[in-house]
Amino acid sequence: MAARQNRIIYRFLLLGCIVLLGACSGQKKAGTAGQESIPTYQVKASYGINVDDPKALVASADYTFVGIVKRETGTSYQNPIPLEQADGTTKKMGEAYTHYTVQVLANLKNKLATERAIKVTKQGGIREDHSAYDVLAGDSLLKADQAYVFNTYAQADGTLLVSGKNSTVPIKDKPVDAIADSSVVKTYQAAVGTLSAKELEAKQKASDDAQNSQ
Repeated sequence: MAARQNRIIYRFLLLGCIVLLGACSGQKKAGTAGQESIPTYQVKASYGINVDDPKALVASADYTFVGIVKRETGTSYQNPIPLEQADGTTKKMGEAYTHYTVQVLANLKNKLATERAIKVTKQGGIREDHSAYDVLAGDSLLKADQAYVFNTYAQADGTLLVSGKNSTVPIKDKPVDAIADSSVVKTYQAAVGTLSAKELEAKQKASDDAQNSQ
C-alpha cells in the first residue's frame, strides 16, 4: 500500500528508535492481556501543515468523518531497512501500519458508506519482532468501540490512511448516541464549513474513486 498523505509529510524515524531497542524515550502503554508489558515509543514526525489547526487538517484530508472502531484486523510492514541490534547484528524491519474496520457514523467532508464497515489504516503499531509499539509523536493507536473524528487520505487499494497527530481525535465528551452534540464534532464541522466550494470539489474525485474501489 503506497501511503498517500497529500500535504502532510511524515518522517518515521525507525532507525533512531529501533537501534539498540531503546534509543527513543517512551512510556508503557496499557493494553489488553499480554500487552501491558510492551513499551510504546513516540517517534518524531514533521508535517507540511499545522496539525493543531482543524481548518488546515480538513482542508488537506480527502475525508473527514465521525466513526466508531469495530475491531483491529492486523498489522503490515513497509519500507524494510537493515537496522543494527543491541548484539551488533543487523535485522531488516519495516514501518508498522495497523489495520482496522470502522463504522462511519456521520460524514463531515465528502461521503463514505455508512451502511457497512470500511477499512482504515493507522501509521504505527507493533514492531515486527513484537518488542515495542511505535507511534508518531502526539498520536496513538485506535481502540475498539471508541468513536473518533477521522481526518483521512484515500489510498490506491481503496483503504483510508490516518497518520500523525490529530488524524484521529477521540470523542469522549458524549456517548455515541449523542455525538452530534460533541464539542469535538462541532469543532470539525465548523472547520469543514470554512472550506470553499472549490476546495471541496478538488477532493470530490478522490472521494468517489475510493468509494468505488472498496
